[in-house]
Amino acid sequence: MKIAFICEFSHPSKCGVWNSVYHVANELKKRGHEIHIFSNNLIKGTSKTSKRQEKVKGITYHRFPITYKLSQNACQWKFKKELIALKPDLIHAHAYRHTYTQKVPKIAKKLKIPCYLTTHAPFLEKGLRNPLLQFAVNLYDSLYSKKVLNSYTKVFPISKWEMPILKKLGLKKSKTILIPNGFPKEFLKIKVKPNKNAIFMGRIAPIKNLETILKSAKELPQVKFTIYGPIENGYKIKSQLKNINIIGQPYDQKEEIKELKKNSIFILPSKREGIPLALTEAMAAGLVCISSNTQGGKELITHEKTGLLFKKENSEGLIKSLEKVISSKKEWKKLSINSKNSIKSRTWENISEDLEKIYKSDIQEI
Repeated sequence: MKIAFICEFSHPSKCGVWNSVYHVANELKKRGHEIHIFSNNLIKGTSKTSKRQEKVKGITYHRFPITYKLSQNACQWKFKKELIALKPDLIHAHAYRHTYTQKVPKIAKKLKIPCYLTTHAPFLEKGLRNPLLQFAVNLYDSLYSKKVLNSYTKVFPISKWEMPILKKLGLKKSKTILIPNGFPKEFLKIKVKPNKNAIFMGRIAPIKNLETILKSAKELPQVKFTIYGPIENGYKIKSQLKNINIIGQPYDQKEEIKELKKNSIFILPSKREGIPLALTEAMAAGLVCISSNTQGGKELITHEKTGLLFKKENSEGLIKSLEKVISSKKEWKKLSINSKNSIKSRTWENISEDLEKIYKSDIQEI
């Protein structure tokens, strides 16, 4: 099959949506499919741009200059003509509400092919968007959500907590299939031992609320903390504490695995999460995971069974959770084993196989 993925950012950008697209695209390429990625040409978190078109590791990238920008993650770019000329067998768009998600079903209808939408949980709690963007979101949902969502062959929420929201927006149950975020199978091979090393891994950005870790580090000098990931443009984070190491560098799977092996605890103190990729990877690796009680955190972690949860922006809650884990090797081992077992079926390989079956079934029906 010739598959076209549409997403806001692509290689070499670093973000959860692109990471998801990248892994699925690579797995489907391994299965013999021709993969094309359509995105804007901006490298997320920077002011740099990528090549207009290139082929990297067997995947063809089609990138377009931004014509209008409402926010950092809400841009408009023209891709319709090139996508139609490609004549793919199907189109799979990522991230609900972006302007391109309105165009994809119309293009698919013209080409007489199926189209799909992975939502990526864009349903933020109040106060996390600027007022103008929140107004635009509310207006979009009231005017377009039902029509746009149901114009897709299938819609893939990445989390269970999205399901009632999508239903309220008017999405038909018959079009809804849960396809969660996954992780590379290599993470299952990681072996970790209990120690007093804790790591955050992900975008170093305000939404991740890393100040909670900085506050906790002051009270727990016996714990060595690592903050690892690409630093968002314009965001400043620093610490003079000897037990904090900030590694601001782009994602690299080999380096991620290398860093995870040094630690036994993973911390995710975010203000919001859909289904966090870094958390799924850490759980697969067997680290004991401590997360703020975001929607994504609560969906992946069962408190005191597969990990620990604490209230958002509550450093005291994080401190108590860390103390509980580092004071008992028995508790650490229980949570570590349960964590890995709860997530082990969610490899990108398995998820891509599920998607392939859906694609083939729908193509045969058209």
